[in-house]
This record gives sequence, structure tokens and C-alpha cells, in this order.
Amino acid sequence: MRKKYHLYPIIALATCSISSLIAEEVVNFNAISVQKPVYVGRVLPFLEHVPMLSSNTSEGYSGAPVFAAFQSNSKSLLAVGSTNDCGLKIRWNANEGSQGDTASGLFLFKKADFANGYNQEPVNMAADHDVVGVRFGYMNPGRVGPDMPIAKASFRLVIKDSSGFHISGPRPVKSEGRIKLNAMQQGYASYNPYANDGLEVGTIGSESKPTFQNIEYLGFRLHGKRGTELAAGSNIGVVEFSVKAK
Repeated sequence: MRKKYHLYPIIALATCSISSLIAEEVVNFNAISVQKPVYVGRVLPFLEHVPMLSSNTSEGYSGAPVFAAFQSNSKSLLAVGSTNDCGLKIRWNANEGSQGDTASGLFLFKKADFANGYNQEPVNMAADHDVVGVRFGYMNPGRVGPDMPIAKASFRLVIKDSSGFHISGPRPVKSEGRIKLNAMQQGYASYNPYANDGLEVGTIGSESKPTFQNIEYLGFRLHGKRGTELAAGSNIGVVEFSVKAK
């Protein structure tokens, strides 16, 4: 008599193994969750227990809390707006600031607020499970340069894992541009978000190697430099930010 083999347990085990390898979004900010703008003044220290934006304190906001910090040497702003208003951003209003002035904003998402149940379990990154997606907002007049409202702008990924805070190298911000990167393939330096140097939010140390284990914060830092076109205002902002992990 031919023996019958039951494959159901094997199939179920294989399915569980495959599903455990699938990366999911742990952060998925989208500026459509911002119903009313929020503006912050010149200096804002990083406070781990006080978010700048949350559904509890910001009327109409439905996204995860955003923990922020801001440093500027001019009359500029850290702000949050809708998709058409550049999302999480730093800003110079028209006729404010001087050529060469700088502004720097930090925006972080905390593990306690991670999506898809990742607030309840350790969050790690592994190869092919570390995709970061970014969409930038419109930057008046659609480009940067020395003779523009914004001379230059940069984006850096920020992560805190079991070894502390780390910050990636700078990437240029392009008006309404999109970037996709693998977090584990970036170069990093140690980062202290609690101490500002007067020009940038937080201080950047020497080269470092994140563990990408037990991740506690994920986010980014924006930095901008004012150009010569002072009569025009401009935003440097992110309207979508997502991170996949496992």
C-alpha cells in the first residue's frame, strides 16, 4: 500500500518562515495627516518625551508623534504643513534672513509609536529589509542655487540603535524629488541630538558603525543655507517618509 504524506505542517512552517522575512513599514509619515500648520521659533531643543506634533496636542493630526529639534542663526522657522505646504520642514519667510544664514531641523519617530505592531517587539534591520523612501515638497522656485532663496539644502538619515545615535552623510534636496536608499549601505557618523553647535541641530562626531539592532528612533535631519534672493520665501521639507525593517 502506498503511504500518504501529509504536507500541511511543512507548508505552514515554510509560510511562517517566508512571512518572517518580509519587511514591513515601521515608519510611514505622510503629510496628508497634517490638517493645520504648526510653526516653531528659532531654537527648539530635542526632548525625548515631548513631541512637537501628535494627535493628542495637534488638532486634526492623525499620524505618529514627531519629536523635533531646531537650530538657526537667523529669523527662520521649523514648521509642519500639509502636502501642499511641504510637510515636515524648515522655512524662511520672504524678506527674512541674510545671505549665508543657516537653519537645521531634526524630525524623529520613536519606537513606542512604530507602525504594524513594531512598537511591541524589537526592531532590527537586515540586508534587503532596510528600505527608506523619501519624497520632498516643492521648494520655491523649484530649484536651489546661490542666487535663489535657498543656496543649498541637504537631507541626512538619523537612527538610534543599541549603540546610540548615528547620522548618515548628506544628500542634496531636490524640489518635489524622491529618493530611495538602503539604510545599511550608508556611511555614518556618531550623532548627539541633545547639544547644538549654533549652526546645526545636534553635533556630528567621528565615523561610526550602527548595529541596526534594537532600533529606538528613526528619522532625518534637514539643513539649509539662505541664498541671495531674500525677497522670496522658501520651504525645505519632506512630505513622505517611510522606513522598512523586520
